[in-house]
Amino acid sequence: MYEIDFKAMGKRIRDKRNELKLTQEKVAEMIDISPSHVGEIERGTSVCSVEVLVNLATVLDLNLDTLVKGINDKNADNAFSEILDTLSTERKDLYIRICENIAGTLK
Repeated sequence: MYEIDFKAMGKRIRDKRNELKLTQEKVAEMIDISPSHVGEIERGTSVCSVEVLVNLATVLDLNLDTLVKGINDKNADNAFSEILDTLSTERKDLYIRICENIAGTLK
């Protein structure tokens, strides 16, 4: 059975929130929970409901599988697709070339 690493999940939430330049207060307001609860989730000291988890993923534009488990063999393709969706056509080409070079180095 899979065990959720709540500290790692909280770090992914915090990292994405910071990337989007959102405060804990703003996220809390957007999903109707207290700012202190957001902080507890980010520290991995509080287990949130599925509803809160889905709302966090929606507000932070994160895939639930990636949010809960991080990037793994089963969802890596989806993680790359999500990155590609945010890039312009020229940047997509550059991103793919960079990934190909890195993959070639790692083989």
